[in-house]
Amino acid sequence: MSEPISYWGILILVLVGIGVSYYCKRNQFMVSQSLVFINFGIFATWWILLLLKPSIAVDAFVSLGFKSAYLESPSIELLTLVSAMFMHAGPMHLLLNMLILILLGVPFEDRIGSRSFLRIYVVSGILGSLITGWISVLNQSGLETINIGASGAVFGIMGGFALLYPRDEIPMLLGPIFMHRVPVFLATLVFVAMETFYVGMGTEDGIGHTTHMASFVIGVFVAPYYSSKDTSVEIKLNLDIDKFRKVSSITKKGYYELEMMQTADEPELLDAWIETFWEAQVCPDCKTPITPKGVCSECGTNYLN
Repeated sequence: MSEPISYWGILILVLVGIGVSYYCKRNQFMVSQSLVFINFGIFATWWILLLLKPSIAVDAFVSLGFKSAYLESPSIELLTLVSAMFMHAGPMHLLLNMLILILLGVPFEDRIGSRSFLRIYVVSGILGSLITGWISVLNQSGLETINIGASGAVFGIMGGFALLYPRDEIPMLLGPIFMHRVPVFLATLVFVAMETFYVGMGTEDGIGHTTHMASFVIGVFVAPYYSSKDTSVEIKLNLDIDKFRKVSSITKKGYYELEMMQTADEPELLDAWIETFWEAQVCPDCKTPITPKGVCSECGTNYLN
């Protein structure tokens, strides 16, 4: 007779995820950055649980992972389609996923906005797992395999980025090696070619190559829909850009932030770039920070007058 599952580990990991999410939201982190912090926070907590209370950690790992068997008799266990995206098998599994998420996610989110980015991430991650789950159900194989990791959602972001902005350049990550900046479509081509090879060869190495490919295709298809701008409901941002230009022309700092402020299409994104702009400003006379009111915190010079 199997021992009853302890739900303490699940509760602890969920609370950590919510807590880190709140911290990131309060500090106006980008969604892509927030996802990295959440994943690291949950993994670090799970690792500590594994060292202190192995049984609780194992129960949480098994319970939060997605199994194809859940699709045979749908229930609340289907929520693991979401929770599984925040669970990782080890440090390298986590690190590789998060490195790719940062390299692709930050510039892509800059392009399409936080809401659109999050929608593509979640939808491609969930649907990719659903597709491979149904394949397992139809084949009646691998039903009890635990599927975890953010890689499916990351591949969805990769697909959307490659479709919408193929010429944008990003640093290339090839295994543990960082390479020169290359166009997104070229970096994507390398990853997709590798995954296609693995799927075609029927490779069984514990990695969800089929899920990666399914999520990538979904990202390609949903990106145009979620990134499209409806002019009738487009957010109108009131920004007195001239005052920022005036300060920047004097301090010779904040040019990039100024450019990003003008392209921001969401209030949260605009606020984040405004905050970053003022953090970069330094009084050219006394070399001390300038406040968001345009006043030097040391000598009191007002650069907005």
